[in-house]
Amino acid sequence: MKVGSAYTRLLVNDWKGCFLFYKDLLEFEVAVENEADGYAEFKAGDMRLSLFRRQEMAQLIHNADKPLHAECQDTVALIFTVHDLEEEYQQLRHKGVKFTAAPMNNPYYGIKTAYLRDPDGTLIGLYEFLS
Repeated sequence: MKVGSAYTRLLVNDWKGCFLFYKDLLEFEVAVENEADGYAEFKAGDMRLSLFRRQEMAQLIHNADKPLHAECQDTVALIFTVHDLEEEYQQLRHKGVKFTAAPMNNPYYGIKTAYLRDPDGTLIGLYEFLS
């Protein structure tokens, strides 16, 4: 299989809230915005992050009759590397973002990490490589 480009697509219930979170709080560059169709794309470093309304995807794949949620642990996390984790942490907290885990060193992997969630509950990890 030859892949030309790759996207990470989040299937979200709160499209508008998630769109504004990635655009205004994380300040990702908007590549596509189509609220009527429930679709957006952002440039996030070397990848594209897209949002799509969960219910519309369920209808497209003939899956809309299945339950929306099940009790479970997280099954996906978006990971973004940053240059200065403390600075990003403070800026996001200033914007009102609540973190599930404040910055902490993980010497085993040689990184410093912090975790937060978007309005739909997607787990996001911010990583800084330790020198």
